[in-house]
Amino acid sequence: MGALKRLDGTSVSEGSSADTERLALYEKFGAMAYGVILQIIPQPELAQQILVDLFASPEMDQCLKAPTSLACNIIRLARTKALEANRIATTANPLPAEPQQPENDNTEKLIFDLSFRQGYALGAIAERLQMPYADVMKSIRDYFKYLRTS
Repeated sequence: MGALKRLDGTSVSEGSSADTERLALYEKFGAMAYGVILQIIPQPELAQQILVDLFASPEMDQCLKAPTSLACNIIRLARTKALEANRIATTANPLPAEPQQPENDNTEKLIFDLSFRQGYALGAIAERLQMPYADVMKSIRDYFKYLRTS
């Protein structure tokens, strides 16, 4: 058997432990990371490219060495990569010009969406929705509680 070929055309020996480790990580956490990326970038082709970039990136080595949970680190990195790709794809991505004051149940979901999926700072969300910063934080906490019970 010969050498495996990477996407960039370079060859890798089949016994490379780093590549074997990344493949194992992909098999274990790939679906989870892809789900996170799809929440931010709902285009499957672009999401798949980001997923490949995620597991091929040098930042993945830092995830392995970090003292925190590997799954959490991969989620954070997937989110970061997806938000970065989203910013590149859309040069200017302002908050909606005239945000509608949704029902209270939907406010928590809107704030979570703006923060997690679109990457806006909590201060910017509070200012735009004309809410105190503490209420924005409470909305996110309440939304997490709702997600845990659903």
